[in-house]
Amino acid sequence: MRTSREKVDEYLSKLQRGEDCIKQFIDYTRGYLRYIAYKYLIDKSLVDDVIFLSYDKILRAVNDFDKTKNGQAWIVKITQNEAYKLNRDGGRDASLDEYKADIRDNSFSENDTINKYDIERAMARLDERESEIVERKIYMGMTVREIAAEMNIPKSTIAYILKQALKKIEKYLT
Repeated sequence: MRTSREKVDEYLSKLQRGEDCIKQFIDYTRGYLRYIAYKYLIDKSLVDDVIFLSYDKILRAVNDFDKTKNGQAWIVKITQNEAYKLNRDGGRDASLDEYKADIRDNSFSENDTINKYDIERAMARLDERESEIVERKIYMGMTVREIAAEMNIPKSTIAYILKQALKKIEKYLT
């Protein structure tokens, strides 16, 4: 089974050849780029703007993309940069650390049932590997098999780590 990186690379190659797969490419990558935009934006209401700007830039520059490079990293970097630009254009001119601090502090409104602060604190209780697996599963929509292949860890280990990490999060939130 192909990893998500290989699928993105395949879509980018098809787009470079002029094949009509824009809708499939967007459908496949939208959730992942939405997560990236949400993660890096200070004003969360601008997520759709970042997504639109990112796809516009990706599709305009697809012919310049080097096929020997990581396509998934390329589209993520474009999305991050578009989020940074919108943050900056909104009167923000801060370092990456300040962006991350603002993101942690401003992600959800007070009316959310489980607020962003609680989720952030729950995620902070996970170790780096647990956090990475949860993010890939929940935010990127990857399967356990895809995560295992990409991280070069047995599928059963990924499933176990994911189950334990979600239990930690649930325990913290209840």
